[in-house]
Amino acid sequence: MAAMSDTEDHGPAAAVRAQIEKLTHMIGIARALAESGRPVDLTGFDDDVGLLCAKALDLPADEGRKIRPLVIALSAAMDSLSRALAARQPSH
Repeated sequence: MAAMSDTEDHGPAAAVRAQIEKLTHMIGIARALAESGRPVDLTGFDDDVGLLCAKALDLPADEGRKIRPLVIALSAAMDSLSRALAARQPSH
């Protein structure tokens, strides 16, 4: 029987990875909209991030360490979105 890889499991860590991937995708779309000057609606995004944080905190430490690169990439995507949104703001 073949061993299950980290990306093939269906437990709590897989749910956290899926949530991170969903958020990263949403952020990418929002950034593209912001960069093209279109309106961006982030309603509910904070709830999704809160859910991700709660799920991640429930993971055993070794599982949490495995998702760290994804969390870092998500943070970078959020920073990029923040910069795109800030660039749209008129300067005073």
